[in-house]
Amino acid sequence: MKTVKYYANDVEAQMDRSLLEAEGIQCSVLNENMNYAGYFAGSNFDIQLVVADEDYGQALAILNATVVDNQQESIGATEDA
Repeated sequence: MKTVKYYANDVEAQMDRSLLEAEGIQCSVLNENMNYAGYFAGSNFDIQLVVADEDYGQALAILNATVVDNQQESIGATEDA
């Protein structure tokens, strides 16, 4: 298993998990509840999205493409205003 991305909150991690699973990539979110425990203990535990080693490249490409698409949509919305 390889970590594709680290998150500060579990909502973003779960959204990306759903995106990857929709593309046929099995993945898991690790430490999703530990972030809350870290908050109360005064430390931060990173939430991780992990995939199988053989899916790492494809998963990274999907997540990176999503970031670019979202940035372009934001720019277009600003120009339309």
